[in-house]
Amino acid sequence: MFDLHQRDTICALATPRGRSAIAVVRLSGPRAFAWRDLIFRRRRIAACPAFVALRGDVVDADDRVVDDAVCTSFPGPRSYSGEDLVELSLHGSPLVVDLVMKRLLELGARPAEPGELTLRAVLNQRIDLASAEAVDVVVASKTAAALFAAQRALRGGLADAVAPIRAIFVDALAELEARLDFPDDELGLASRDALRAQLGAAAAGLDDVLQGAQRGRRLSEGARVLLYGAPNAGKSTLLNALVGHERALVHDEPGTTRDVLEAEAEIEGVAVVVVDVAGIRDPLTGDLHPVERAGIARALSEVKKADVVVVVTPAGTTPFPPPLAACVLPVCSKIDLVEPLPASTLGVSALSGAGLPELRAAIARALGAACVDDDESLVQTARQEHTLRECRGAVEEASRSLKDAPDEVVCSELRRAARCLDRLLGKDVSADVLELVFTRFCIGK
Repeated sequence: MFDLHQRDTICALATPRGRSAIAVVRLSGPRAFAWRDLIFRRRRIAACPAFVALRGDVVDADDRVVDDAVCTSFPGPRSYSGEDLVELSLHGSPLVVDLVMKRLLELGARPAEPGELTLRAVLNQRIDLASAEAVDVVVASKTAAALFAAQRALRGGLADAVAPIRAIFVDALAELEARLDFPDDELGLASRDALRAQLGAAAAGLDDVLQGAQRGRRLSEGARVLLYGAPNAGKSTLLNALVGHERALVHDEPGTTRDVLEAEAEIEGVAVVVVDVAGIRDPLTGDLHPVERAGIARALSEVKKADVVVVVTPAGTTPFPPPLAACVLPVCSKIDLVEPLPASTLGVSALSGAGLPELRAAIARALGAACVDDDESLVQTARQEHTLRECRGAVEEASRSLKDAPDEVVCSELRRAARCLDRLLGKDVSADVLELVFTRFCIGK
């Protein structure tokens, strides 16, 4: 799919398509500067200096002016992609963009694949693969907290976090392989204890990084907060209060909500989808309408998808039985209709707003958002978490092998652990891994 040898010169629109103030077209590759000189005519006769924006005309094959533009040239290897890169800042007319792209394709450029410019930055060692993934998270960020976490990752935060761990693997491998070169000199107990301590330090470091994996993914991908309870418990009114506008239909008649209703909100810096479902009641008691029965079935299926299940019970009534879920948060609704609740009870009035700040804070704590440090480098993708867990497993196997297995077995597991970290950062990856990462990107990035 991708041109891993970077023989092609690629072009792409780097701004959203449609009418706008400006549109930016990028051209990157070995022929970028040569084709720049064919399509861009400077207003004054001078060499096109690096990293300087020049005003001029973009022309077509017949030397007709297509647009009054600004051209900025970035010579490799110091450009974003690590190769010669040109950016044409045009007026934001779709027709202008089409004519410029048509001319570049006529010259021989190839349309860039999604994320191909960032891929070239990885291949040219401008950034590591984890930082490249952070580029996509930056573009997709919905909250300031997610953006700042992604910016830390973009600047190599995850690479800095795992560098001491990889150094342990290198030291341990050097020790063991030296022993393998001298088979008559067996590894003594003291040396084995030292290696075991080293691997323990590596495991602890990996555990520290993985501890933030769930928080990081929730920041970057968002979380699902399910409102769960009996009919007419106030779930729909609470959804409207949490999202700040009337998203759900509210009525005194029980069973108004029959289907799954979703709305986006931001809670303590985390982008969440608040999910309202049909009220739960025992289908064996009373006659249920088939539609309500189907709604209850969908509500129960949503429990498995939720990061937090908020069990809503009207104040003054028997607490509603919680579902089997990893994280359950009980809350009393309609507290404006009863006497004050005990201090330890989380209560809310969606109509008056009483208790809403406390509920938001409780949801944030349940999601782990309150535990994110300003300087913490978080794992932000499923690929990163999976790779780190594989590395952790290899370390565990190496530690176990130190007890009675030959040194060759320990070396094999340590090499596997080191390869995991190399794959995490893009130093040892296959085309399949690159395709998995970069196909999510937008074209032009």
